[in-house]
Amino acid sequence: SDARLPHGQKQSGYSYRINYAKTFDKTGSTLAFVGYRFSDRHFLSMPEYLQRRATDGGDAWHEKQSYTVTYSQSVPVLNMSAALSVSRLNYWNAQSNNNYMLSFNKVFSLGDLQGLSASVSFARNQYTGGGSQNQVYATISIPWGDSRQVSYSVQKDNRGGLQQTVNYSDFHNPDTTWNISAGHNRYDTGSNSSFSGSVQSRLPWGQAAADATLQPGQYRSLGLSWYGSVTATAHGAAFSQSMAGNEPRMMIDTGDVAGV
Repeated sequence: SDARLPHGQKQSGYSYRINYAKTFDKTGSTLAFVGYRFSDRHFLSMPEYLQRRATDGGDAWHEKQSYTVTYSQSVPVLNMSAALSVSRLNYWNAQSNNNYMLSFNKVFSLGDLQGLSASVSFARNQYTGGGSQNQVYATISIPWGDSRQVSYSVQKDNRGGLQQTVNYSDFHNPDTTWNISAGHNRYDTGSNSSFSGSVQSRLPWGQAAADATLQPGQYRSLGLSWYGSVTATAHGAAFSQSMAGNEPRMMIDTGDVAGV
């Protein structure tokens, strides 16, 4: 990186990353050493650069080294898996930030209900400058027919925080997917509720999507998007599904006949 900071300061440095993963087929386990990054003292990532500019060149936490080590183990006879993850972020000018997580996932049946899945995770975060937080996260997903699903998740921490979410997904139409969720969050300083929904549809002239979010009295948003291709010639233009630039396209004039 080569950055020019306020007051004429110039800072140059380097950074490199290493990723490694190994799967052991005989034991059904995976060991991953991912996201390793080492940064020279004078290297600035874009977020660090923007933070320096926002503080008029003032010194902020300067990342030195980060990595994540994950070990996962599947147990086919029990239809479950487990994973242990350790993350560490070191700074040149501050104490490290550590994260530990242990999670379990299981697929099971309950009476006539088939293909249920449940997971539970335990996490501990140790923050830079002192302080820590313990969290427990659990979720259960229940299939509703062949193409619908309802899920419930809850997260609790040792600071009094409690977050709950109910989600409904509908994908019985292969070209259209619906998703609706409602949540309630409680903190030591108060609570709030939120509602959101989204729909994605594959149409003859592209892929369209819409999403909305509402937090009563606090926040609301609406988003619309379209992703596709436009082919234009001297004789007319047409919309279609997204195509690469080198894919052949054909336009046919059908006169007054529509829907061809």
